[in-house]
Amino acid sequence: MFLILLLIIGFCSGDPYQRNPFYVDKTSVIERDYGIDMRLNNHHVHSPNPDPFVTASNPEIKVGFVIFEVLDKRVLRFKMTDANAARWEAPIYNPNKFKDFEKWPIKEMGMKYYDNPFSFEIVDPVNKVGMMSSRNSPLKFYDKYIEFGMRFPTQRVFGMGERVTPDFELCTERTDCIYTTFTKGAMSPLDKGAPPGGKNMYGHHPFYLLFLKEGLFVGILFLNSNAHDTLLHKFPDGSMEITHKTVGGIIDYFIFYADKSEAVLQKYHALIGRPYVPPFWSLGFHQCRWGWKTLKVVEQVVARFEQSDIPLDVVWSDIDYMKNYADFSIDPVKYAGLGKFVENIRKKDMHWVPIIDAGIKYGEDDPYYVLGEKMNTFIKSAVKKRTLVGKVWPGAAVFPDWYHPNSTLFWHKGLSDLHAQAAFDGVWLDMNECSIFCHGECDPKGETHAVDSADPHDPHEFDKLPYTPGNRTLIHRSISMTGYHYAENEYGHKFHKEYNLHSLWAVGESKATYTFLKDKIQKRPFVVTRASFPGSGIYTSKWLGDNHSTWEDMRYSITGLYNSQLYGIPLNGADMCGFSGDSNEELCLRWMQLGSFYPFSRNHNTRRKRPQEPFIWPSVAKASRNAIRQKYSILRYYYTKLFEVSLYGGSLIRPLFFDCPTDEKAYASKNETFMIGSAIMVAPVLHRGVHQVHPYLSNENWYDLFKRNALLKHDPNRKEGKTITMDGDLEYVSVLLRGGNIIPFQNALATQPRRVTSLKFLPMIITVALDHRGQAQGTIIVDDDSIVDPLVNDNYRYMRLNFTSRSRELTVSVTGNYKASAPFETFAGLSIWGAQELTDIRTACVVSRNGEKKMIEGDYDISRNILSFRKRLQVKWPDISKIQLGVTC
Repeated sequence: MFLILLLIIGFCSGDPYQRNPFYVDKTSVIERDYGIDMRLNNHHVHSPNPDPFVTASNPEIKVGFVIFEVLDKRVLRFKMTDANAARWEAPIYNPNKFKDFEKWPIKEMGMKYYDNPFSFEIVDPVNKVGMMSSRNSPLKFYDKYIEFGMRFPTQRVFGMGERVTPDFELCTERTDCIYTTFTKGAMSPLDKGAPPGGKNMYGHHPFYLLFLKEGLFVGILFLNSNAHDTLLHKFPDGSMEITHKTVGGIIDYFIFYADKSEAVLQKYHALIGRPYVPPFWSLGFHQCRWGWKTLKVVEQVVARFEQSDIPLDVVWSDIDYMKNYADFSIDPVKYAGLGKFVENIRKKDMHWVPIIDAGIKYGEDDPYYVLGEKMNTFIKSAVKKRTLVGKVWPGAAVFPDWYHPNSTLFWHKGLSDLHAQAAFDGVWLDMNECSIFCHGECDPKGETHAVDSADPHDPHEFDKLPYTPGNRTLIHRSISMTGYHYAENEYGHKFHKEYNLHSLWAVGESKATYTFLKDKIQKRPFVVTRASFPGSGIYTSKWLGDNHSTWEDMRYSITGLYNSQLYGIPLNGADMCGFSGDSNEELCLRWMQLGSFYPFSRNHNTRRKRPQEPFIWPSVAKASRNAIRQKYSILRYYYTKLFEVSLYGGSLIRPLFFDCPTDEKAYASKNETFMIGSAIMVAPVLHRGVHQVHPYLSNENWYDLFKRNALLKHDPNRKEGKTITMDGDLEYVSVLLRGGNIIPFQNALATQPRRVTSLKFLPMIITVALDHRGQAQGTIIVDDDSIVDPLVNDNYRYMRLNFTSRSRELTVSVTGNYKASAPFETFAGLSIWGAQELTDIRTACVVSRNGEKKMIEGDYDISRNILSFRKRLQVKWPDISKIQLGVTC
């Protein structure tokens, strides 16, 4: 009936193929074991009806070329382009993109296509559930307008970044939503999907995850770097049509599906590139502010941290340190002695990270402008026939062209000169969308005007697009879409325009910065970017941009954490206490508690606003030192999970329902709590004036990690779990441990270290939290920050621990090539929680790999059901093969 209605509408409008004019040329179909190729003809070629989209600069594609390609058992690629002419195709940056994929017969993928009009659908071949269908959905293909839709049997969809949303699930308040994707320096506008869109932000991530009612997860990558809108329409039957409208490129549509979210994300990250391994110290606490006008102010801030006993691992510098806001420079008056300051804090195991902006100061008085012009490394203006000029903090500015072979050399030279003056440990990349303070191009003399839209001599073809994503000119506070980049062949000459490459700029900058740290100064890279694209995580971490000092923005940051995990950038976080506006004592206290458990924990705010360093208020200082040390206590676990994402892909931070997909109450709790890996839940206070939290716990064993008591016991007679009430303490954060997991624990609340580097010497207690079957397992990864890339030659140690109450034995297996030993790996204790079946145990035998045996004695806390062994032994955990309970050696 739905198809008949569409056909009637088409005939009444004079065009029966209004939504989809393409049909299969049956003589062109080539079926292969792992794919299908075909040509699509266009009904409009023979139609007398005028098409309002067709213009001289926007012709309709007459013949389409389609490829269905099976990449893996549950990964399918649908690609459509012009059969008669080359078109711009967005890159996949991962050099090993298909390395871990296994071809699979296409006949076993559950895919079926239809001839006229062309469409296809996919049914999960395992459980026969219909997952998606393009039947009755739009398919249009013009030179500068492409429209492609797909219908899914769910309305639960996540991702489509980057944007700030009130809920992890998109489009919760409307039937029709529109989300714009294109890198843009926006000040974190709240995006509820209301038309006309245009609330896109720093990242360009056309990936989304769908959660089907049957417990299936589907991931979609619409690989396209041009500006585009994604439209969501909800049907009364619970299904949703998702339609992409873009102004260039091709349709490159990757489909991932599995019964677990992690399996989908792991395959997606295997395609775009798994994230790099950052240094261990980057998981510590970071402090920054725009408005530290002199180095003396920074020194006073660091001293206040020390006096307040608040851990501080990394000091950041915003553009205050620069001379006239010029990249690679240091103000010789206000920041005199910066290099010595960096040396001094490094002696105290602190690190320094400066900001680098995208724009190079324009003018013969700037040595890097002169060098860049000599090396011919800047983006060029199609209008002025010279280097394209924008405007940012130093005034008129120019931008490196990452397609030019000299640009990386140019960038490395600037970073090398800065490093020689002040030896930074990482780099912060800002304004790299590229964002500017005018529209298109700027007058180098300081006058600004929108060249792209106002200059009558502008020859470019992007003035009057048939469709404008976000209903806003693409050059709004962005460099000109007519800017052209270096090209070494005909393809590049035709397509290397800012119009196609705009959203890719930050990847080039991130890669050049990453390679400087890794190759030139041989330091493990730590790069933090604002703008990003699929594959950015190979080179950089990310912060969530310029947020606001509000309770709402604090809550929304959890969604931001989730989304960055989808995009393959696990080390991320929001500016704690808020960047824009004045924070206050209660808000900052709660945000410091929440943010201390972000992967990337940085307090940062803007100039001319109230200071918000955690030592400003005594109550915030106390809460901060405790929350940071709570994170320190589990940092070995945290780092292990982060490292595993680099090895396998997947998520570090996730909602509980990712692990419990059929539990509706777990789904409902997604915006209030979050998981670190699958073992630890954080339940922060997120609302003003609240002193309790109410986390929902799945039907499993759960424990309070820091109070060491049981919170919930698995009930075999229930499917659902239970919502519990916990204190929303002003001093400590509620952190929960899920049964079935083994984690390394270092009690930083008791030992009170001020740096993450101190954890190298802090005793590690192996904590075994049993599930209802009396089992648990876990992993620990150990390496050293001095190793530039631990993934090369497996230069890390990977310990896998398993315990079962039935066997009364903990086993330890070790892989990897890291041979050095760390002090914290010395056996300092074993703690088994939920040990009701082990009440009689008082001894254990520690068996080393060389056959040596040592006996330890333990005690049983009957009130908590915890069996503990606390004796320190002169044996390292990697050297232990097993620990047998209840026996003597």
